[in-house]
Amino acid sequence: MSAGMQVRSQGGQAWAARPEVTPVPTAPATVVILGLSQAATEIYGRPLLERILLNCQRAGISRFVVDCDPNKRGLMREAAGQFAADPGLLLVEIGKNGVPGLPANTACVMVCGNLVFAASHLARLLALQRAQPGQVVALAVGAGAAEAQLCAGPLTDLLDRRHATSHRPGSIGADLPYAMDGRESKSEAELRLARAMRLETAHTDGFMARWLDRRLSWRISRRLAATPITPNQVTWFNTALGLLIATLVASTSYWYRVGGGLLLLVSVTLDGVDGELARLKMTESEAGRRLDVLTDNLVEVAIFIGLLVGCYRGSGNQAYFYLLAILLGGFGFCAISVNRAVSLSKEQFKRWIELVERVAGRDFAYLIFVLALLNGFSWFAWGTAFGTWIFAGGLWILTSLKLRCAKVED
Repeated sequence: MSAGMQVRSQGGQAWAARPEVTPVPTAPATVVILGLSQAATEIYGRPLLERILLNCQRAGISRFVVDCDPNKRGLMREAAGQFAADPGLLLVEIGKNGVPGLPANTACVMVCGNLVFAASHLARLLALQRAQPGQVVALAVGAGAAEAQLCAGPLTDLLDRRHATSHRPGSIGADLPYAMDGRESKSEAELRLARAMRLETAHTDGFMARWLDRRLSWRISRRLAATPITPNQVTWFNTALGLLIATLVASTSYWYRVGGGLLLLVSVTLDGVDGELARLKMTESEAGRRLDVLTDNLVEVAIFIGLLVGCYRGSGNQAYFYLLAILLGGFGFCAISVNRAVSLSKEQFKRWIELVERVAGRDFAYLIFVLALLNGFSWFAWGTAFGTWIFAGGLWILTSLKLRCAKVED
């Protein structure tokens, strides 16, 4: 139950991490952007053009060709944000004759219209393009967006608007991609982006995180994204809240313990907000990831120590001091086992890693709240102290079996 603290060290729930750039040798290195009439419209503080370029860069694309009227190049470059001085940014007029300097058969991604999409959409598009090289593939865009496209294929075919094989967007529902058709649709685009946050993590979230925590956290993230509040500020606030919880559960007062259990549910919900906020604002960073991991681990250890201290203070039984040593050792074993399990990089381990992340999440917070109501923290203390060792040992064995099977298959 407590093993979840180390899963986030691998980025499973640390949404403050900077997405890794994962270029694929056969993937297009060029994006062509057409019909972007709302390039400067800010979506959660970033111009639409800059958001598109960031998503493309994170997919390994290094050349950005933007169709632009010569008289508006200054405004378009300003809307490019951090890419304004990027040598890979080309602001040109694009006609049916193609793009100067690009061969007609160049494999490209094309974004047509004021399109808001997620990084996962672009990853899916590139995977479809690799499976059908030389053909035009596209992701379906919602109703009312006939002029909007997110597609990939040879440059000439893209510019001629030849028939594309259309596919469903993928894992984050029908909200995205979304084509803005006027400034009034900015709020709708922001709503859809925020709503998609909970769907993008569904494959690794635990049961309660998926069906309750994320349904609340994206609403909080959406509102905070419209303010100057940063993801790291949310992280520090949640850390302070976690240390307060540890103090409350260490109390001998029944109502303080119940209050601590209730605040823990609040903390678990806020635990996803910093990452969601970073993704909405596109301000992910390695420093943010490390801070999130460090503070999550600190809070979880503090809460479990607080529980054991509270049990000792309430009973006077010195056995809880020995349980504390056993628990801390179990935490260390869990850290090693979970990190070993989620560090497997082969594609064949993808489902296994997702299962580990889901099982090792923070759904245990709901159990703590129930036990606080029942005045049963002592049960949790004994169960967790030995349960961490059982969990870590079982995970180590299962991971070893997975590795052994993979070697046999190779």
